[in-house]
Amino acid sequence: MSNQNEVRKNFGQRASDYRLSSTHGNPTDLERMINLIKPRSDASALDVATGGGHTAIALAKCANQVVAIDITPEMLAEAKTGSSQAGISNITFRAEDVHNLNISDCQFDIVASRFAVHHFFDVNRALQEMCRVLKPGGKFYILDCSVIDGEETEKEINRIELLRDSSHQCSYSPRLWHQLLKELPLTIDHTSMFKEQYELPRWFDRMGTDQNSREEIFRILNSLSAECKIRYPFGDDYITTYRYEILATKN
Repeated sequence: MSNQNEVRKNFGQRASDYRLSSTHGNPTDLERMINLIKPRSDASALDVATGGGHTAIALAKCANQVVAIDITPEMLAEAKTGSSQAGISNITFRAEDVHNLNISDCQFDIVASRFAVHHFFDVNRALQEMCRVLKPGGKFYILDCSVIDGEETEKEINRIELLRDSSHQCSYSPRLWHQLLKELPLTIDHTSMFKEQYELPRWFDRMGTDQNSREEIFRILNSLSAECKIRYPFGDDYITTYRYEILATKN
């Protein structure tokens, strides 16, 4: 079932927080993305679920033209503000649904998405659409929150994410990503798993997580197995998270 109204509600009322987010705008992450993709100066790029516009802006500094799409109007407005402040003029902003792109086949040299796939309610359809609009030989880039392989982590960490954000669908483990990617016309060039931390209460505050949900999140963390707690240490001021990065080339 579509979660898009929930996405628009949750992110529309907090759009400026995401434009200013140090997680989404992390310059080290963005520089690594550019170094992996190596955009040509004549390249065209699509940024899927642009959010605060960080990915689009980074790509626009290297590529010829970027199209940045999102389903949340307030996010598109914030991304436009960010691009204007950065002096960027080669981004086109459009309201689009990744599950049903109003874009012809094979239009882009680069299709990228950061911190968004976990919101896609039909992930197979969304990834197929991203591949469809990518040119053969084009670069496909994903960075998203992830979980360690295993039944406990795949279930319990996603429970935590859903308690924090009611529009959350799934943070995919490397195992689950492998299953998703093998159905696509892609050759995998690079994957990496990064261990990070969410700062508390900032992570809760950014999504307006209520107190009951915050307490339930800590109940889940305290109930994890000893093995899982080694992979997911936490404290009053932080929670451990993981991110998965993918670079692929369209066949």
